[in-house]
Amino acid sequence: MRSPALVSVAVVAFAVGVLVGRAGGQARPRMWADRVLDVVTDELPRKGHVVASVDHWEPGAETGRHRHPGPTVMVVLEGELEETREGRTRTLRAGQGVWHDARTEHNVRNPGTRPARALAVHLDPAG
Repeated sequence: MRSPALVSVAVVAFAVGVLVGRAGGQARPRMWADRVLDVVTDELPRKGHVVASVDHWEPGAETGRHRHPGPTVMVVLEGELEETREGRTRTLRAGQGVWHDARTEHNVRNPGTRPARALAVHLDPAG
């Protein structure tokens, strides 16, 4: 059973979201990440910073063009995503994954009408 405090926080967050959406006109689709792992390890050939997150895209949301300092693995968990890099766009569906070499510029977008989620694992150099 959910706690009353948790339910109250959810209701307030929903109400604020509705009010902000109405006040600002059409809200822009969101993309966000829930970090599920963040560890620095010496067990790789070089010391590395491993970050795993579950990334979320509302319909129409995108990351914007960006790069990561180390290689990245992304596996689509739900929905459909378009990944664009080096001028080519590839559609990824649930169960499909992609590898990005370090510093590869890319953009990920949800072209669908349903939310999408992906597991992203970043293998960045430790600072």
